[in-house]
Amino acid sequence: MSEKLKEMREKSQRRRQLLAQQGTQSANPHNDYCQHFVDTGQRPQNFIRDVGLEDRFEEYPKLRELIKLKDELIEETATPPMYLKTDLLSFELRQLRSEFDVILVEPPLEEYQRTLGVTNERFWNWDEIMGLQLDQVAAHRSFVFLWCGSSDGLDKGRQCLRKWGFRRCEDICWIKTNIKNPGHNKNLETKAIFQRTKEHCLMGIKGTVRRSVDGDFIHANVDIDLIIAEDPGYGSLEKAKEIFHIIEHFCLGRRSYEMHGAGFRKQGGSDMGD
Repeated sequence: MSEKLKEMREKSQRRRQLLAQQGTQSANPHNDYCQHFVDTGQRPQNFIRDVGLEDRFEEYPKLRELIKLKDELIEETATPPMYLKTDLLSFELRQLRSEFDVILVEPPLEEYQRTLGVTNERFWNWDEIMGLQLDQVAAHRSFVFLWCGSSDGLDKGRQCLRKWGFRRCEDICWIKTNIKNPGHNKNLETKAIFQRTKEHCLMGIKGTVRRSVDGDFIHANVDIDLIIAEDPGYGSLEKAKEIFHIIEHFCLGRRSYEMHGAGFRKQGGSDMGD
């Protein structure tokens, strides 16, 4: 009996060693998306299903109908977009003589020059971004969305929110797919081990807003804090357009303001940039 038990233990040990060499502790086969990325350049997030706005809520008919009605209402009530070409570093925001419910900030970060190969832009450092006087144009209850990259911007972005009088309340993460153009990044961070395929948008809140009593201003739990969308490509600063849908579905305020937009004019919004 002891010999039989010893033989079974040896077989089990050899099996565990074999499975460990195969990169899994399970006897069931697993898809190795990391190795597939190394071999083909297709990112693992390319294989996540039902990420588009058109099919994300197929199994939730009530939520799908709600979003459909909200989109129709926004389309009917939105005013034509407005744009002001100016130098944001020297422009006094108080000259706008208006307060906004939502502010979206897309600063041209120095990080993009290293990771995206963009060289035809004048990039800002975080001291310049923090110097933007957004507190002068933010309503007493309002939200700010700040694109902050994927490295030191997460900490610097929080400092900016505090400087502008906002409290960080959410971190929206954009996971970039490369289905249309698979391959490896042309520019890699110095001393980096992994390739960056995500970007963060910090959300800040000013004033007191409660979902239980402020239904006239916010509509919570409609979207999630994750965007899975195609990477615009090497040399582009364009952001995921889904961020506009998240903002519109969440905040019912009609006064929106975008700083340094990359050429995309959203209906009902005011845009400023170089």
